[in-house]
Amino acid sequence: MSTFNTNRFGQALKCQFLVLRKTWIRLFGIFTLVMFMANLFFTRVNGMKYDDMVSQWSMEEFLHAYNNYVGLTVSFGVIFFCFSMLFGASFLFSGMKDTRKRSAFLLWPVSNLEKYTISLLLSILWLAVITICAYLLADALRVFVDWVTGRVVIWGFPLIATRIIGPSPFEYWQIAWMLFAWVFYIHSLYILGGTLFRRQQFLLTSVTIAVVGILLVMILEQIDRSGVDIEFVNGYWDEKTQTYIPTFYPFFYIFNSVLYALIVFHYWASYKLFTRMQVINNKWLNI
Repeated sequence: MSTFNTNRFGQALKCQFLVLRKTWIRLFGIFTLVMFMANLFFTRVNGMKYDDMVSQWSMEEFLHAYNNYVGLTVSFGVIFFCFSMLFGASFLFSGMKDTRKRSAFLLWPVSNLEKYTISLLLSILWLAVITICAYLLADALRVFVDWVTGRVVIWGFPLIATRIIGPSPFEYWQIAWMLFAWVFYIHSLYILGGTLFRRQQFLLTSVTIAVVGILLVMILEQIDRSGVDIEFVNGYWDEKTQTYIPTFYPFFYIFNSVLYALIVFHYWASYKLFTRMQVINNKWLNI
């Protein structure tokens, strides 16, 4: 079965979602609890005591300080979201751990492309929705606790626009282009690792990336680069506009274009590995 049927895909997606609904509920609860406890730590344990700030500082200083504490919860939420996306990528086929579940999924009367797309949507997009909702609930619970205990109410979610994204994050399209290249490149590595490894996908993928990265650095250190001037980006500070003016060199575009090509290759290799999966595979690898 090699064709992609939209109606069949929709039914299969609904079926897989219902099969894994307990997993989604459990992850939502865990994510909410972790971020809620982190929110309480940053606003109630970290830094100066709340009562001391109220009594010793002016209202402007107090609000600025407490706003910074809430900002730490936002930073933690963004970092947690990034790890959640890597976790979802590496556990793309986590529902195929035992032989019974593996055979049931592989023998499903849908095409390989439909199976792979279903796993990708649930493990990436749906997990992103779960993580965002868990953060919103954790932030609401933290605000509720602050309100009940008589503290000032400052929501964390609106601070993402000012503290994480910034006023003009993509002033230069090259920066956005490079940022997305690195984000999706790392994500594609975990997608590939999640498809290749049968057990401990997140751990083995992380270790593999670390080992290969260290080896590449060691190899590059041994190469004589004298006389070779490779520049990615440079720039200068404009005193009139009080802004940094970057200059992007050709190697910057070449390098990032190679990254995008590798992203496509990793996703393609992940799909090809999936099509070769069998009910009985290697103990540690899906080949």
